[in-house]
Amino acid sequence: MRLIPRNTKVRTSFYKGVTVSDVILGIVGLGLAALAVASNLPYRLFIALGIACLFIPLFIPVGEERIYKCALYLARHIFSRKKYSAKGKDAANIQSIIPYEKIDGNCIVHKNGTVTGIIAIKPIEFRLLGASKQNYLIDGVLTNVLTSVGASQEAAIVKLEKTLDFDRHIQADLNRIVALAEANENGDLTDGEYAARIDVIQDRLALADTLKTEQKVKYSCYYIAVTDRNKTSLMATLSVMRGTLLSGSIEARILKGGQLAEFIALSKKLDVTDELTAPCETSFRLTSTVQDDKQLSHFVITGYPLKVPNAWGEELFDLPNTKVVMKLKPVEKSKALKRIDTAIMELSTQAKGKASKIIDKTTHVETLSALLARLQNDNEVLFDTTFIITAYDEKGKADNKRLIRRKIRELGFTANEMFGRQADAYLTSEFAAYDAVKISRGIQSSSVAACFPFVSNAVDDADGILIGENKLPAFVDFFKRDSEYVNSNMVVIGKSGSGKSYAAKTLLTHFASCNAKIFVLDPEGEYLTLAKNLQGKVLDVASSKHGKLNPFQIISTLDDENDDGTRNSFFSHLQFLEEFYRLLLTGINADSLELLNKLTIEIYGRKGITPMCDLSALTPADYPTFDDLAALIDEKLIQAGDDYNRACLKVIENYIAKFKSGGRNSNLWNGASGFETDENFVCFDFQKLLANKNGQIANAQMLLVLKYLENEVIRNRDYNLKNGTDRKIIVVVDECHLFIDEKYPIALDFMYQMAKRIRKYNGMEIVITQSIKDFAGTPETARKSMAIINVLQYSLIFPLSPSDMNDLCALYEKAGQINEIEADNIVHNERGCAFLISSPESRTNIRIVATPFFEELFG
Repeated sequence: MRLIPRNTKVRTSFYKGVTVSDVILGIVGLGLAALAVASNLPYRLFIALGIACLFIPLFIPVGEERIYKCALYLARHIFSRKKYSAKGKDAANIQSIIPYEKIDGNCIVHKNGTVTGIIAIKPIEFRLLGASKQNYLIDGVLTNVLTSVGASQEAAIVKLEKTLDFDRHIQADLNRIVALAEANENGDLTDGEYAARIDVIQDRLALADTLKTEQKVKYSCYYIAVTDRNKTSLMATLSVMRGTLLSGSIEARILKGGQLAEFIALSKKLDVTDELTAPCETSFRLTSTVQDDKQLSHFVITGYPLKVPNAWGEELFDLPNTKVVMKLKPVEKSKALKRIDTAIMELSTQAKGKASKIIDKTTHVETLSALLARLQNDNEVLFDTTFIITAYDEKGKADNKRLIRRKIRELGFTANEMFGRQADAYLTSEFAAYDAVKISRGIQSSSVAACFPFVSNAVDDADGILIGENKLPAFVDFFKRDSEYVNSNMVVIGKSGSGKSYAAKTLLTHFASCNAKIFVLDPEGEYLTLAKNLQGKVLDVASSKHGKLNPFQIISTLDDENDDGTRNSFFSHLQFLEEFYRLLLTGINADSLELLNKLTIEIYGRKGITPMCDLSALTPADYPTFDDLAALIDEKLIQAGDDYNRACLKVIENYIAKFKSGGRNSNLWNGASGFETDENFVCFDFQKLLANKNGQIANAQMLLVLKYLENEVIRNRDYNLKNGTDRKIIVVVDECHLFIDEKYPIALDFMYQMAKRIRKYNGMEIVITQSIKDFAGTPETARKSMAIINVLQYSLIFPLSPSDMNDLCALYEKAGQINEIEADNIVHNERGCAFLISSPESRTNIRIVATPFFEELFG
């Protein structure tokens, strides 16, 4: 918790809060009453009594003010100018209350000669950070930013509201329609595929148009404004501030030109232009200000909670339909110390009266003493802090005003609603060095920084797709690239029923509309309907109905040729076959396995396939099959000269028998590869294969499918090079825990290799699981799983049981880690809500949302 000291400006009081101004007014009242009594006027006693009746109520407190002050404000309001307009002349012209003169490069020039520079700050998901990280951002970053404000400068932390820009997302979808049309014309999309994907985009466009025109979604923008008399020193301060923010991984930029004009327009709730703008008409009432068609209500914070948490200003700054300005004026250290000393002395003389008053005064002294120690010993800076919240309502309404008033009370603050002083609050809430409200609280720099209002969980990538919502509609671009985003691979984790499959289907539907080529390994038949509705293909891998996968077919890779002319793919495939044999031929002895490896090389040689062979020139029919291997074994048995060699061949013969013609597994792998996957959404259906409870066969088929998909990744790369396009390829392994075997964790190896390879070709691998324990079963499995996590850019973590969190945290130990706050958040997330990790610095919660049209596609 952070300490906000009580007021450092303590008024001198004589007895029970009676101040000097009270005494003066009382003397005036007594004097007038005495004159009336001493006069020769008739009814002089009644006149004196009337004067007393008039003056005594003036001392009744209303909030933190006495009635006589409110009366003075009322009188001033009555006799002052209250209306200004663009058509007004001289002092009645709106420009007379506008402090800005012009924009000069990257600063705003005011009519009084001062200049203001603005830094825009991108908010972060502060609440999910660990305590140490939060404290670092407050004490090590924002405090240093604020203390860089010079003695002759003033700063302000500002929140304005901006309408979410849907136009760029709409334009991105229109561009996707053009890309789909081109793919259809080129024959890469059938008419059915094209129509299905256009329907998806049209549905997304309709939603974006609704959000844009009907809901008009607004979001909070945060700034730090600095005002100085010298432009050079101002720019130096802004540069230091920006560098400090960037060092803490907080995005910040210095505004210039049209951006400054936009800032001013937003501060006035005006239409944004490239020039300085001003309201057409502004009028000041007793308790509100009318600006054009808006009614403004000003709240100036007068009372703060004694102890506040990190980011204590978040909720105040993020109140909807408001402008929030926290003005900060640094106080010279010697003056600050003197002021606090004086306040402590004054309070010490007032430590009498009721017990409640004594406790209040004692607390006041203690907070000032703590503040004094911090200023003297901890290099803190005291800021006179003026905190103004401006609520915007439609003319004649006060809904937002009531909401803000209630929220201020709920958060433990008190506020002055500026009765009769609306003009003072309106002008002070500008960004010039002007203070007419004269209401401030002396707060040390660390506690000011602890307000840290730059908090948001919004995700709004420029070319993103609308996948859900948190505070705002969430637009995520999974294929953006920079120093922070290096690939598109993703893991989706969550307990059964948490919303994993719903989210995966939503994402894949969006990806399909972006002309991506998608392959899904589906062990539970989750994606069959979606594949059909997107005019894709479902391949049952439990039969040869749609073709076979020949394990002997070699997949060529990039940079395949060595200096000596041999091919890497040939040797790597031999290594793959050795693991394939280990997986399928359980219990085979080492000598028999080694002999089988030699026979494998020989059958390749008999087909003319050697390490020097150009694999790209071969067709599926050119590769050997299990029948070829079985024939070679029979031949070797006839030729075998010793009993041991014959025994090894007999072992191999028995193992291979089930794979050659007539064998129980011959329908899967004996023959040339015949899978055709020209469609752009292909679902490999493992449901029947897994239903047979033969994990070895299922794992082996999964490996062959992944091996086959390696070739598809390369083909997609070649397609892009040939056509100058950027078509994405996406490989999804759903319920991947079903493929993990602790004895043979080769499936994890292949998922890892696929993740590494596909990212080089601008593709994406999505790994989905509900069983963390299978991912982190044995130390070897955990090591391989951790390797996969480390090469994944994105993690979408749905609710997990508390018992799974330790395993999850262990998996992420070297991938950015998951702190206690995040872990608790994951456990207590609602169904359909996920913790999205995009990078070590970008983490947030998101609710995956699909429209009714999408849900129809899911089936």
